[in-house]
Amino acid sequence: MNTGRAMGWNDHYDRDSDDSATTRRQVYFGFESDRYGRLTAGKQNSVYYDTVGVSTDVWDYNQFAQAPGVGIDGSYDGSYRARKSLRYSNGTEDFTVFAGWLFPDDDLHLDGPLDYRRRNGGSIGFRWHLTDDLTLGAAYANTSAEIKGSGDQQSFRQQLTGSSLTWTGGDWYLAVGAGYYDDFVPDPGADGLNDYLASDAYGVEYIARYSFQLDNDWVQSIKPFVAGDRLKRLGSADAQSNHQVLGVTTQFNHGFRLDLERIFANTSDSEPDSVLARLRYDF
Repeated sequence: MNTGRAMGWNDHYDRDSDDSATTRRQVYFGFESDRYGRLTAGKQNSVYYDTVGVSTDVWDYNQFAQAPGVGIDGSYDGSYRARKSLRYSNGTEDFTVFAGWLFPDDDLHLDGPLDYRRRNGGSIGFRWHLTDDLTLGAAYANTSAEIKGSGDQQSFRQQLTGSSLTWTGGDWYLAVGAGYYDDFVPDPGADGLNDYLASDAYGVEYIARYSFQLDNDWVQSIKPFVAGDRLKRLGSADAQSNHQVLGVTTQFNHGFRLDLERIFANTSDSEPDSVLARLRYDF
């Protein structure tokens, strides 16, 4: 949600942008069969996100090193919740395979005279429950896209390769995810269209969280955690960013949740340390 636009706070959002007040996270349809699997179409989670990214997407100040947070836009490049996508999955409780396809999408306007267009793409992945508590996920995605501007255009073959490992023993939640991104992360200092996505990068994220379950009239649980990420750009776009996070999530009764996080940053662009607070209500 664009809170500033939704609440009419004119000085708290860019009124010249095309952003709407709210965004539909997922809108899809399909069918599911115990024998033939599940087939869905529309705007939905990607194969890559549901096998790799989701494992560490559990705190607020994150996705700075995983594919949905470092590309052009996860709703366009197919790494997060892509529109005009087709997805199939089948398997058992222990092992599930996934396949996805991306159809051409509308142009996405970038900074300056540039536009991004997704032409098509495909992905495969799996989620494997090695034990009751340990889950391994992996995926590969390949997207054909182009950058257009000032009467010129450049085609790119964007590739993602990633894996995640999650352990959920008792009150613990431990997860780590890593990915390698080929022609996927934009270079803000690129000299022309040819170099806009012409570099590789890799990212790693982790989280260790413990849940204290409480039995009272106000609070359901308190979950302290440590988390972090590292993104490294290679080649001409040589840069790095690191974040270490100390946080706590408090789940209250009646759907309210409070997240508090202290972020320690070490980045090439001298990002300052910060504190994040978020109050959430689920209804």
